[in-house]
Parts: sequence; C-alpha cells; structure tokens
Amino acid sequence: MHARVTQFSIPSEKLAEFTKALNSAIPLMRQRKGFQALLVLRVEQSNPPDVRVMTIWESQQALHESENSLLFYQALARALAFAKGFPVMREEEVMLWNFGDVAAAASGASS
Repeated sequence: MHARVTQFSIPSEKLAEFTKALNSAIPLMRQRKGFQALLVLRVEQSNPPDVRVMTIWESQQALHESENSLLFYQALARALAFAKGFPVMREEEVMLWNFGDVAAAASGASS
C-alpha cells in the first residue's frame, strides 16, 4: 500500500470549513479505484494549525492514477481554498496497516 501525505497550514478560523470540504470529498475519493482510507491529523498547539491529510491506496499505481483524475484536483482545490500557502505533498509506502480492525472495533462499540 501507498499513501499520499499532504501537509496544510490552515488558519484557525477556517479549520471547520476545511474539515467540511474534506468530508465532502470523501464520496468522490471512494469512486477511485484502489482508494482505501483517508486519515486527517492536526498537530496540536501549532499556530496556524498544521493539518496532515493522508490518503491510503492499495498500490503505488492506484495512487498515481488518482493524480490523473479531475476528482483529485477538485478535492485539492476544495482544501486549498482554506489553506495558507501551498501544501507540502509526498508519497510514502505504508509499512503497517490495521485500520480494518480499528473500524470493526469502533462499529462494535457503538452498537
């Protein structure tokens, strides 16, 4: 598996709108072949907040193919509307994956 890790600097007053924009992009991402998961992390006590967005893909090829889609640029444009400057993007190999167990445990706990 491979991940695209994008680090955004988001002004505090735009953090809720940024999160809403990312949330609205999830259905579009789920349409992409090979998309596995989305993880959004905020660095506590950073000012303005640093936010890391990770999209997980079943293969490096699926990650690269996602970049050849209008949907990728639409999702990026939604996020950039609230960002300060341009984000730092990089590609990483996923070495350990256990989100399925976490999701199963969370859904079992809420039942």
